Amino acid sequence: MTVVMTGLALDALPRAFAQQVRKHDPSQDFPVSFEAKQASTYSFKRETFQPYLHGVFKLSAGANSVEATLVSVRDCTPNPNQKTTRKSRPSDSFALVFRADGKLTDLTTIYDVEHAALGKFPLFLTRRDGPQGKYFYEAVFNHAL
Repeated sequence: MTVVMTGLALDALPRAFAQQVRKHDPSQDFPVSFEAKQASTYSFKRETFQPYLHGVFKLSAGANSVEATLVSVRDCTPNPNQKTTRKSRPSDSFALVFRADGKLTDLTTIYDVEHAALGKFPLFLTRRDGPQGKYFYEAVFNHAL
């Protein structure tokens, strides 16, 4: 009888202090600000860039800029059937890889990217040195679903 009464008392405790008991919603972990939702990059999907594969983009860092070709739009979405120690949040993840003849900066930073159809937008890019004096710049998008 004591166990039953203790269970009932603990269940009623949140209500006694006017608290609501609700299930945790992981989609509310990191609310997205209104300003972020207004940025063009918020709505970019893999399909946004597919028509511009092998197209020319302008990458800028401060006063320096180079023309770069979009050489890859790669799917990076985790496989839901893969065995992991922890369940991953459903997401749409992809990477863009640009190839350029020139080097902008040694920093991994936010670059201004410009395209005739997509306009101008900021992207966080990492640079890798490639063969024959080529440079590769990669941006990764990860949209939680």
